[in-house]
Amino acid sequence: MVNSRDMGLLLGRTSSPDEATIRARLKVMAQFNPSEKLIDHFANLFLSLGFINPEVFFIDGHFLPYYGLKVLAKGYHTVRRISMKGNEIYVVSDLDGKPLFSMTEDCNIDFRPIIIRAAEKIVNLGISRPILVFDRGGYGVHFFSELSPKADFVTWAKYVKKEELKDLEYRSCLIFNEKRYLIAEKTKVIRESISTALKEGRTEATSKEVRMVVFKELEGEKPVAIYTSNHEKQAGDIASYMLSRWGESENFFKEIMALYNFNYHPGYDLKELEEQPLVDNPAVKTVKRTIKGIKEKIGNLEFERLQAKEKLERRKDVRIERKLVTLQDEIDKYSKELEGFYAALKEMPDKMSIIEVLKDRPMNKADLEKKKIYDLIQMIAFHSREHLIQLFRSCYEDSRDIKQILTKITKLPGYVKLVGKTLVVLLDWIQNRKHREAAIKFCHLVNSMSPKLTGRMEFDLYFRISSIPHGGYYRNNRCTN
Repeated sequence: MVNSRDMGLLLGRTSSPDEATIRARLKVMAQFNPSEKLIDHFANLFLSLGFINPEVFFIDGHFLPYYGLKVLAKGYHTVRRISMKGNEIYVVSDLDGKPLFSMTEDCNIDFRPIIIRAAEKIVNLGISRPILVFDRGGYGVHFFSELSPKADFVTWAKYVKKEELKDLEYRSCLIFNEKRYLIAEKTKVIRESISTALKEGRTEATSKEVRMVVFKELEGEKPVAIYTSNHEKQAGDIASYMLSRWGESENFFKEIMALYNFNYHPGYDLKELEEQPLVDNPAVKTVKRTIKGIKEKIGNLEFERLQAKEKLERRKDVRIERKLVTLQDEIDKYSKELEGFYAALKEMPDKMSIIEVLKDRPMNKADLEKKKIYDLIQMIAFHSREHLIQLFRSCYEDSRDIKQILTKITKLPGYVKLVGKTLVVLLDWIQNRKHREAAIKFCHLVNSMSPKLTGRMEFDLYFRISSIPHGGYYRNNRCTN
């Protein structure tokens, strides 16, 4: 949709790669299985650069429906309320909703082993004892005992009787999202049932002492309980972590799906496949192999029948006569099957579309590897946008819609022009005066940082907003940012 040479300059290249080139490079990269090392490298980078607040970490899963040709395990789509084939992506994010790393797995894998893996990853990144916040999907008394040596947890309480929430002494308060809460806490021992232990292959039920934090709205009457293994944080902090989980964790998924292509599974390109010539029908090869096998069985049975017939001619034997009848029945049965396969072979086309060949094939490791790399790229872009938001705050006063206005500015059509060693990026006129003034301030702020292109072309960058509604002399060099 854009001029590849102009957009290439913005990427620090002579020209931008086309879709086919990007797909080919991603496929080559996936063959070396670099995703885990890359994810760990950038997670470490996000921490060292101060992009991530290490106070607490949220872990949440998001179902990614898959509409391609391959066979995947089905998961539950909570919005559509149906089971669909797809994968589950688990994202570990901070208190501000910024992602640290992600793990994409098959829907068959349970949430609790993922939490253990996430805790180990965070510890390896230098956070000695992280606090992990997750929903009821991670609840498990024995699991809590396994997680506690590695990390603290905060999650919703389950199986709490109403009597336990009565007569509590609310000693502190919390203001969260303009709502006022009363906070209470007490120590509690939770136990799993023996049936749960036996189901998981253990002969004894596990019990664990936890800290139960209870909160309720000042104007409300219904208290809500939380379990945590952390005994150092204030009870109000524990309650705020749990209250933040829904907003920050869910908002991340909403934002990244609105901005980028987060639901995309890199795999087969149907448009490219449709243009390919027809290929040999693999079913023909299978049927021919089966026919060959049946002929070999008939030949062996025929050889045994002739041997038995010769023995019967030399001397009469009832057992040999029975064997002859049995062999003949088997020969007749295989001969009938052979006729059926020959009939099916005549109806099969020798050539067929590659799309039909690829149907019902399971997703292989390379495709999942491509998905992980692709998601990492999107998370890096997400962090870049978060950094722009922090810069933009000094240019726009209304914090309620600061993200929406920045998105509007960064998605503006524009023009590029190389002037000497400076690449000028002229963005289109903005009708709203308040938004236009904010965009002009933002351009001045970015220009004051003396931005340069990375890559092979170290051009200086200069941004500005068009001062007239229809751009200027850059019209012939128009592109979309």
